[in-house]
Amino acid sequence: MAILSPSTVFGQIRDLTSTITNLLTLLISLSFLCIVLYKIFHFNSLQRKKFFQETSILLSLNTLFILIIRSILQFIEIDLNTIKRNYLSITEFNDSFQCRFLGYILLSIHNSLYWSFAIKSIYRFTRVIFPYRKWLHQSTTYLYIFIPMDFLLGFLTTFPIFIGFNAIYLLPNEPYCTASYMKLASLIYMPVVAFVLPLSIISICYMSIILKMRGITTIAHQQRNRRDFIVIQRIIIIIVILSIVSLPLFIDLFVYLPKGYIDPNMNSIGWVASSIDAVILAISLPFIDPKMHQLLKNRNIVETQM
Repeated sequence: MAILSPSTVFGQIRDLTSTITNLLTLLISLSFLCIVLYKIFHFNSLQRKKFFQETSILLSLNTLFILIIRSILQFIEIDLNTIKRNYLSITEFNDSFQCRFLGYILLSIHNSLYWSFAIKSIYRFTRVIFPYRKWLHQSTTYLYIFIPMDFLLGFLTTFPIFIGFNAIYLLPNEPYCTASYMKLASLIYMPVVAFVLPLSIISICYMSIILKMRGITTIAHQQRNRRDFIVIQRIIIIIVILSIVSLPLFIDLFVYLPKGYIDPNMNSIGWVASSIDAVILAISLPFIDPKMHQLLKNRNIVETQM
């Protein structure tokens, strides 16, 4: 059991910002999900069949579900505990296995969120590079292979932090369990597997489509490939925006790390950046996938080309 000192005013503002943006992400994601379910309910049998064959919408729904799960877990593990400390004067928190395991689940889902965008890029990549291998474009392939792989990657890549490095525990100055920046293993490992690897896959898909487009002369194929290219381009733009949001965390890291110690507020700053990233992803989701955008705008997805 750890007894924490009360948070500073700045710390309370930081925690409140994280909680509000996280709840906003949950509200936006649930609103999108309700609209989609409402549309499905009012589809006729032909429209419903067409809907479940749309791979791009299936992948968007996967990201949407991950955002919802992530927001709920963050509220339970992070936000509720900061509310208890800041406003209910509860200062005793247990470094239990349950606390550590919830921290592991939350970080795994967070990793799966970025991997879901890598899978979107892989789908666009296969449409351009392997246009005649239809099984690579079918929704069933992604439902039974790639989406489970998304969650599997999220949990497997986080597992070494949980068990191997033993870096997920109750922080000395925070009322929740998460990967500690105090340990060099998690400081280096987590950004690589959660951000660098998915971004590398997205970039490879992006460059491959560019090279493929230069060698195609058929106008119909060029137009289709350009649509897939635009989607990946939008994903990269969103990733760049997320990187800018996380810039204060990296600045804080590079300021304190050469001095031989880590800023004790770095984890809470990281969760504020993570919450802002999540709300940006939720808002941008319909703009990344044109079919999702048309569906939310009350238009027939059968008419949409992308």
